[in-house]
Amino acid sequence: MCIPLNAIGIGKLVQVNNIEGGEILCKKLLEMGMNTGAIIKMVKNDTGALIVKVGESRLVLGRGMAQKVRVREI
Repeated sequence: MCIPLNAIGIGKLVQVNNIEGGEILCKKLLEMGMNTGAIIKMVKNDTGALIVKVGESRLVLGRGMAQKVRVREI
C-alpha cells in the first residue's frame, strides 16, 4: 500500500515506491537522492515544510512536493 510522504509520522522509516510528478520534479528529487527504493526517515512533519533524512543527508521538502512522493512503511 502506497501513501504520500506527507502522511508519514515522525520517526517512521519508509521506502520510496514511486514519484507522481513531471520530469523536472523527478529529476530534482533524483539529484537529492530520493530515487525508487531509497530509505527515508521522517524527522519533522508538523506544520510547514517536511524534514526527512535520506542516507546521511537531511532534506527539506514542501508539502506539495512531498504529496507526490509515494512511499510504503518498512
